[in-house]
Amino acid sequence: MDFSALIKKSFDIAWHNRVLWFFGFLAGGAGGAVVNPGGGSGFNFEIPSSWQKPSEETSKVLGITDPSTGAISSHTLLLIILVVVLVILILILIGIFVSNWASAALVYSILQRNKERPTFGAGARGGLKYWWKFWLLTAILGSFIIVFILMLALPAILLFLGNLKVLAIVYTIVAVLIFIIAMFVIAVASSLIISIAQRTIIHRGVGVLESIRLSGGLIKKYLGKSVLTYIVAIGLNIAAGFVALIALLPIGIVLFLVFMVGMVTGGIWAGIIAAVVAGIPILILLFAAGGFWNAFQATYWTLFYEHLAAKEGW
Repeated sequence: MDFSALIKKSFDIAWHNRVLWFFGFLAGGAGGAVVNPGGGSGFNFEIPSSWQKPSEETSKVLGITDPSTGAISSHTLLLIILVVVLVILILILIGIFVSNWASAALVYSILQRNKERPTFGAGARGGLKYWWKFWLLTAILGSFIIVFILMLALPAILLFLGNLKVLAIVYTIVAVLIFIIAMFVIAVASSLIISIAQRTIIHRGVGVLESIRLSGGLIKKYLGKSVLTYIVAIGLNIAAGFVALIALLPIGIVLFLVFMVGMVTGGIWAGIIAAVVAGIPILILLFAAGGFWNAFQATYWTLFYEHLAAKEGW
């Protein structure tokens, strides 16, 4: 397989289809956003001049303090905890949906590039159609890993409960070694299976379990080529990380100098504001770079899948 051609074509497709960057950015786990509670409707927040407890009259009206001690009541504290937990769960669910939706939209857009040029609308519709299968695929493989870990841990627990501490310690040492080796193999295998299965789901129109079976068969049949493609992908990620490090060092120096100049001329808050203002375009640039890289990786694995699918006559 010509990896130089694979890398070049992946770069060209990702570079000339900027909408893939957007899906790539969201697929990388950055799908959340911080929303201004005021929404431009006159919301105001003022820092109090001193840290004082709310007045007794206010506390009684709001019911947030215990009348006898002045402390926050247990009922209110429990309610606050429940609200925080609920908000966190909602944000997690939104993040899961956005990440899988964007991943499906990204893969769908690349697979359909020869039929129609990738657009946000087409990608979004594809993402809505396949996102739950992408999530289910990850959940099933994740469950296998959890079951494997539990199977390794259960004998050690039973040995400890049976007061067979020497055997338990020996087994634990052996189990840890097995776990380290097995997790490396599982990480490689699951990454390959997920990469191929995601594309099989869309290209072949099959279910999640069938996609796992088909992708496992392809990987087994072309094991050497699959592992080599994975190693090349790891090398590309290492190279990208090195380039990112080189790029971030001067960026960090520039922001620090901006902060120092602002602090000298107007104080620490002026320095912080100046650094934030200067950092906004840099942050946008970093988001674009991250989205492009995710789009490049998705294209890389899609082209590899198409290479294997062509060999199978799909």
